[in-house]
Amino acid sequence: MKKLIILFLLVTLNSYASDAAPEMNDKNGYVAPFKMFDNVYYVGDKWVSSYAIETGEGLVIIDTLDFPYSKWIPINLSKLGLEDKKVTHIFVTHGHSDHAGGAQYLQSHYGAKVLMTKSGHDLVIEQSRKSHGINSFLPPRVDVVVHDNMVLRLGEETFTFYTTPGHTAGDYSIDFFVKDKGVAHRAFVVGGHSINAKDSKLAKQFFESMDRIRAIASQPPAVTVNLANHPHKNDLFLNHKKQSANPAKNPFISNSNFFDFLSKQEELAREKVNELSFQ
Repeated sequence: MKKLIILFLLVTLNSYASDAAPEMNDKNGYVAPFKMFDNVYYVGDKWVSSYAIETGEGLVIIDTLDFPYSKWIPINLSKLGLEDKKVTHIFVTHGHSDHAGGAQYLQSHYGAKVLMTKSGHDLVIEQSRKSHGINSFLPPRVDVVVHDNMVLRLGEETFTFYTTPGHTAGDYSIDFFVKDKGVAHRAFVVGGHSINAKDSKLAKQFFESMDRIRAIASQPPAVTVNLANHPHKNDLFLNHKKQSANPAKNPFISNSNFFDFLSKQEELAREKVNELSFQ
């Protein structure tokens, strides 16, 4: 017990001795935040997505970046003029450190509720134990354990959660509506969109999850907004340039992008499975 307490204190001191965020430059992957929809903002970095969603009760943060780059998120919210909005909830789609590493920091900073699956939380605890140096982080406290088909209503906003294992055992995806110039569009966050081909059980679950997501997303009104949790997966920065050049048309809205994305992830997954079968 004493060793665990000492380890906790060492990690805490190492992680929080300085409140200074990493230098905000291209080498570190910093990206200036921007507004995507009336109620959705990008607050992630060059490699990993993090979104801020406005609800009637405050802000929801989806995924939290690696620590200490998660310290950019409060800065980004201030740059967007959202510093006075209460952050009420943090949705962590799975337990890998690039999505969960900043959850405890943001939870402590805002007093927000963290939502994860039980398996997702187990994984982030494991990843926390392996973290070191400036990237050392603590696992968050889970306030709400996500289960399949769970619904959370925040003001007028409704979020539906689906457990979609395959990338890890604890992945979950999120289904909700965003607004563009007051018009609602159905959005989807796939919590784990690449296969773990080395684990046969997870590999099987990945393809089952993709089939299930496609069926759910096809139900009217079909999903037209792909909020991928890595920016290269939904052409996020290219679409941001298009949006800046022509604000009258929102390029993040597409009838085909999300479904093309699912097909591409399945294609990449099959390639990985085939590669392993020949090794």
